[in-house]
Amino acid sequence: MKQVRHPRARKAARGSRLSGEYGESGVGRKRNSRALDTPSSTRLRVHPSRPPRRPENGPLDFNDVRRRARRRGFVVAAAFSLGTLLVLWRAFELQVTNVDEYREHAERQALTKKQVVAKRGIIKDRHGAELAISVDVDSIYAEPNRITDPEGTARALAPILGRSPAALKKKLEGQRYFTFLKRRVDPSVAQRVEALGLPGIGIQPEPRRFYANRELAAHVLGFTSLDGEGRSGIERAFEETLRGQTYEVPGLRDALGKRVYREGFVPQAALEGHDVLLTIDRQIQHATELELAKAVEEANGQAGVAIVVQPRSGEVLALASYPSFNPNSLGEGAVSDRLNRAVNAVYEPGSTLKMVTIAAAIEEGLVTPTTRVDCEDGSFRVGGRTIRDSDHKFGVLTVADVLKVSSNICSAKIGMQLGRERLYSWLLAFGFGGRTGIELPGELNGLLRPASEWKDITLANVAFGQGLSVTPIQIAQAASIIANRGELTPLRLVSGTVDKAGVTTPTPRTAPRRVLSEKTAMTLGRMLTEVTKDGGTAKSAAILGFEVAGKTGTAQKVDPVTRAYSRSLYVASFVGFVPAEKPELLVLVLIDEPRKSIYGGSVAAPAFQRIASQALAALEIHPEDEASRAAFLASARLPPLPSPEGAAPSSPVQGLLAVGTLSPRARALLGEPREEPTAPTAWATGVLDADADPEPQPASSGRSAPTMPNFAGLPLHEVINRSADVGCDLVLAGSGRVVRQKPAAGRAVERGSRCEVVLSPEG
Repeated sequence: MKQVRHPRARKAARGSRLSGEYGESGVGRKRNSRALDTPSSTRLRVHPSRPPRRPENGPLDFNDVRRRARRRGFVVAAAFSLGTLLVLWRAFELQVTNVDEYREHAERQALTKKQVVAKRGIIKDRHGAELAISVDVDSIYAEPNRITDPEGTARALAPILGRSPAALKKKLEGQRYFTFLKRRVDPSVAQRVEALGLPGIGIQPEPRRFYANRELAAHVLGFTSLDGEGRSGIERAFEETLRGQTYEVPGLRDALGKRVYREGFVPQAALEGHDVLLTIDRQIQHATELELAKAVEEANGQAGVAIVVQPRSGEVLALASYPSFNPNSLGEGAVSDRLNRAVNAVYEPGSTLKMVTIAAAIEEGLVTPTTRVDCEDGSFRVGGRTIRDSDHKFGVLTVADVLKVSSNICSAKIGMQLGRERLYSWLLAFGFGGRTGIELPGELNGLLRPASEWKDITLANVAFGQGLSVTPIQIAQAASIIANRGELTPLRLVSGTVDKAGVTTPTPRTAPRRVLSEKTAMTLGRMLTEVTKDGGTAKSAAILGFEVAGKTGTAQKVDPVTRAYSRSLYVASFVGFVPAEKPELLVLVLIDEPRKSIYGGSVAAPAFQRIASQALAALEIHPEDEASRAAFLASARLPPLPSPEGAAPSSPVQGLLAVGTLSPRARALLGEPREEPTAPTAWATGVLDADADPEPQPASSGRSAPTMPNFAGLPLHEVINRSADVGCDLVLAGSGRVVRQKPAAGRAVERGSRCEVVLSPEG
């Protein structure tokens, strides 16, 4: 039977369900009663746990509920969209906009590079002897980003490197990838650092420049900076030729920060700079430097210059400037000692210029050697000024005698015959007022004012060597014109360059330029021989068995205080060539501010005689007469080159040049036995002989391959010379004499392979 309920009962049942859902609180009951009274068309089913909000007095607004729900959904969607846009923008920035910057950061963290700096080329003399070489020396570096304990590392390194812990700690802190702690240290220092095994501390070999015989040819060679860049001399002038290529080898860093290289290193020989061949003869250079220093000291002078030239070729055999310096230890001397006074300083030439004035007058047909000139008995007025012949008084002299006794008055008269324009043009033709073009940086032009600015007294003064400034190299070049029979052959210091394949490239040469006729030059040459004979101003310049032509010079200097010619400051000089008939050598000697005597004949001429004699002996040029030849050879002994012991004790390369005296031919003429190379000392021989192979090993080609020489106990220069025959890539470490080598002596060595040699100063 179907049960029928009363309508009120159904309402009550619904009310009881609502009341059960909302609980028994009064609020719930109140809402339930109102909900039951609401018309069915306006009822909404709401979530039982979230009752709709309603006004305090009145029914719920379900439209407001919908709006609120939509608003919240919009906010959530907007926030999500904005976040998505930000992520997309950041991705675009990382991968498109700033991709190069972040790629660089990533590469710096993961990649590394090894910079390989090749050795600088060698500077050699005319015979191939090394004057400047590069040797690998260890440098200590740090990678601060890998160092976890900078303070402890600094304390451990400080006593070894000779630096304060605080200074080292400052360099070790931070996130830098690389920094040098101390560059080019002694091998013992590098070994002590390596023994510590400190993380982030390493040893890197760097080439260091060494100059074979300390001061020898220092002003010609110049020096380099700590980074190996040429700063003066040939080092600077031929920087592009000498410096090797820098090569970077890419690699990776592993998890521990260690470097892993995927590509092999380029052989050092492929990167090394080219060698430079000088015209300098190291034996003549050494003798010139010694005699120049002796002359300056004997005259109690301030400085000096000496130049030795072959007139026909223009090649400079020696160029010395005193005082000198040691390019291996620049801090030892004064900065002014580095001034190359041959090209970087000027002076008034004095009487050496008279040969130019008289040569011009002879060439112009104004005078002959026998033309007579009145020297006014030692006093002559020009333009309100008085010209004097020093402490001599001469009457009428021939032009030849004017040159012989060096009369200022007669030279001034001859210059006045030439006139301003002609004398000025002749001075230009002889090379004054412009650079000679010698391969040295900083060459000065000198000072030669235009003829239009000359007064009468200026013309007279210039004719005997005052009122203009020249460099010593200009005087040497001007004198070489007379010695070379009227032709100007530009002076030069470099004969060519050699690459690592052994290909020699000669330096371009300028064709000789005729300045004087051959007749005039030879006439003047014969006149200049009288200067070195009895009655001349330079009898002390005479050389036994040879006829010498030359000219003295004594020039007043301008007092820096009064700005007028000084009565106590002079420059004494002598320039001459020998043999006079067929000159093989031209020598200039200049002494600045001599005190004991001011005359070139007594100060500079004796030094000329000693330098020229030793240079002739080195070139094996001897008198034809038997008796004169024996006497000449006995008196012209060449001084030995600086020995290995003469080098600085701290220098990693000591005495790179062998000791030499007379040339082989000269020794034979004197009846002296030829010197044989000495064997290694006993202590050194025993070090290596145990590792030596008694028999050379044949090469695979069937022909005998070069074998490793026994370097035991040899000095560095002998190692370099002997390794050249083998053709291996020589790697040197240390200084002194050889104590270890690899490969062992006697083993076959392939050309271009690595040969390691360790030297030690002990023993």
